[in-house]
Amino acid sequence: MAKQRGLLHLSETQLAHAVDAKIFQRAQPYVGEFTHRLCFGPTIAGRVAGNYGVYAVSLESDGGYLTPTCTCPADMEFCKHAVALGLTYVEEADSFYDLRSLAMQLEERSPADLSTLIVQIVTRYPQVLSLLGVEGFADEEEEDEDDEDDEDEDDEDEEEDEEEDEEEEEADPADGVNVEAIYAEADILLDEFQDFLNSRGVKHAQETLYDDLLQAFVDDYLAPYAVGKVTEMTRDEIDAYVQDYLQDRERASKRRISDTKRALGAFYMFLRERGDVSADVANAIIQYCQHA
Repeated sequence: MAKQRGLLHLSETQLAHAVDAKIFQRAQPYVGEFTHRLCFGPTIAGRVAGNYGVYAVSLESDGGYLTPTCTCPADMEFCKHAVALGLTYVEEADSFYDLRSLAMQLEERSPADLSTLIVQIVTRYPQVLSLLGVEGFADEEEEDEDDEDDEDEDDEDEEEDEEEDEEEEEADPADGVNVEAIYAEADILLDEFQDFLNSRGVKHAQETLYDDLLQAFVDDYLAPYAVGKVTEMTRDEIDAYVQDYLQDRERASKRRISDTKRALGAFYMFLRERGDVSADVANAIIQYCQHA
């Protein structure tokens, strides 16, 4: 990667050490795809198109410690989009607009000009008023968070009870879906599936393709939509992923859909052999995946 020339000190090695190798690899397709690139002191920000819309991403460096934020649905502290933003900065630091330039320009304007500018901004973006202390103009998500904070302050005991209930729900898959458990199980099984394919003499390119497609199944569908663990899927749920998500929502190519079904079919053969999925359930999925 090209050496950065911006003010924020950030390196590819630092980003690679911040996440595991899989997340770092999944970040690669998003590198260089960011719009609205900004930097201000130790913080960089940008927007990138993802599977469920455009995500606002930022990354702050404080003494070598990186603090990421992202509006994507991934339930993890450091997602692939934040890594990709950092890598984009490492490669193309000069493409990030330095907000210090704007600050210097604003300092040269008169108070009257600044007042006019602020009015123009809030007319177009009313939610900015919330940053100026005006109540009732926050984004819906911010208002929901404020309401939750008020409720927490009014009744701390109730919050503790709710937290206990949530923990119980997460511990019992029958009562709710634990997204962390989806990731945890998938990480283990997908790694073991790669070992399984390698032991069967499957070519590396095929292993990589299957891993990418199955990771997408988990990262883009199972976890964000809290569908369930890979070992809990049925033939109908696999069909919903292929038909409703890949075909109808994502408009995936026939090639990708065909490759995905082959990957899922091989994966559930593997799970059937291990006994992680019953033969009846696995066979129904495998048979479905074998149909063009």
